[in-house]
Amino acid sequence: MYRFSETARLGIMVKNILEISRSNSSTFGYPEGSGFSLPMGATIGISNTFRDFLFALDNEVIYGHYGNGDKRAKFWFIRAGAEREIDQLFTLRCGFIVPAMAETSSVGNMRDDLPWPKMSGTLGLGAKYGRFILDLAVFGDPAKSYVDQAIRIRGAVSLTVRL
Repeated sequence: MYRFSETARLGIMVKNILEISRSNSSTFGYPEGSGFSLPMGATIGISNTFRDFLFALDNEVIYGHYGNGDKRAKFWFIRAGAEREIDQLFTLRCGFIVPAMAETSSVGNMRDDLPWPKMSGTLGLGAKYGRFILDLAVFGDPAKSYVDQAIRIRGAVSLTVRL
């Protein structure tokens, strides 16, 4: 994370740099000798605070082998969002995600099969009280929409306790 100023930040994250690769040992519940791999991922994002709103934009690329190592994935997601702290207790959030590229060697181009508008949105509410942080979100689920060939809405709840 790099802070340009009091209001602007840049963040970079790389996941699975070495790419978990084939193995003869049992890994993540796969039978011994079957091998397992995960693709590499990289995210770069910027954020800026303007008039009590936090605005964020990021790009994530996922690329490489997955599963038993003979399958390949190429994903590119563009995300944007805004957040506003209502008071010291509540925060409202909204955003959207566009899967600009979604391909696997086993399924092909999934983006073409996503229902219109080929993007997803989210609305959220965060609440902080002492050491507890509660986050509620309602979001469009592109993966479920792809499988069902119809727009699917899901929800998520998370509770964080700071020690």
